[in-house]
Amino acid sequence: MGTSSSSERREQLSADRQKGGLPPNPEKQEDATAPSDVFSNFTMEMRTASGLGVPGVLTSCTSKPGTVAVLGGSFDPITDGHLKCACEIVHTRMVDEVWIVPCGVRPDKPSLKTPYLHRLIMCHLAVNTSFGSSFPIRVCDIEMMEEKALATYHMMKRLAREYPQKIFKFCIGADLVESIKTWDAPGVEDAGMKLYNECNFLVMERPGYPVPKEMPSNFTLLKPVQGTTIVTEEVSSSEIRRRIKAPNFGDTERGALEQGNFNMVDGLLTPSILAHIIRYKLYQS
Repeated sequence: MGTSSSSERREQLSADRQKGGLPPNPEKQEDATAPSDVFSNFTMEMRTASGLGVPGVLTSCTSKPGTVAVLGGSFDPITDGHLKCACEIVHTRMVDEVWIVPCGVRPDKPSLKTPYLHRLIMCHLAVNTSFGSSFPIRVCDIEMMEEKALATYHMMKRLAREYPQKIFKFCIGADLVESIKTWDAPGVEDAGMKLYNECNFLVMERPGYPVPKEMPSNFTLLKPVQGTTIVTEEVSSSEIRRRIKAPNFGDTERGALEQGNFNMVDGLLTPSILAHIIRYKLYQS
C-alpha cells in the first residue's frame, strides 16, 4: 500500500478545513490561536480520523501521577551523551520519569535536515536497547504531525493539558536560564517571560557556566543522591555528524567510511543507532 507524502497530507488537511471538517489553521488567522490550542476544538473522533495529536498516547503505560522531566532536542542523532543525561536524571530521584521529546521541523535551523521520523525512530531504538523495560525513560512524539517544531511554551502547555495527572519540568543547562526570557512563541505576547514564570524547569550544571545564585521557585537545580556524583558524557550530535561526513579526514579515513567502516563513531552511539544510520545512509551526503 502506498503512503502519501507530508505535503499531500497537509493539502488534504487544508481541504478538510475549507469544508468545515477541521478547525481553521491558526497560523492563517488574523488573530492567531497559539499552536498549543490547535486541538482544543477537536473531538476524539476528529483527532483519530485526522491522525493528528491523539492526546494521552503515553497514558496507558504511565497513568500514575508523577513528575516528568522533559528532555527536548533535535536528537540528530541521539547519542550516548543524551542517554547518560536521561538516566542520570532518573538516578537523582528528583523525578519519576524522563520523556525524550524530539523536535519537529526547524525552519530556523537549516542544519537540521534529517526527517523527523528517522530521529524519532532512533530515539526509540536508543531507549529500547539501552535501558530495561521498566526503567522510566520514554519517547514522546507530541510533535510528530506538526508542520514545524512547537515553541517550548506551547509544548509545555500542551503536555500539561493532555497529561493532567503529571507535573512537567523542562530540562535546561545552567547557561540557558536567563535566555529563557527571550524565547518566543507564535501568538503569545511576552512568551519568554510567561514561560519563565509559569513553567517548571530542571536546571543541570554545565562546565564553565555558573549556576545563577537566585532562581525562582519553579526552577530546581538537579542534584545527585548523597554520596554520588552525576555522570556526564559530552558527546554532541554535531560531532557525530562531522565524523560521519568526514570532510577533513585523510584519504584512509574517508575510504574506510565509504566502505562502511564507521569506527570513528562506534562507541559514541548505541549499536542500533549506528546500524540505522548505516542502513539508511544518514549524514553521509
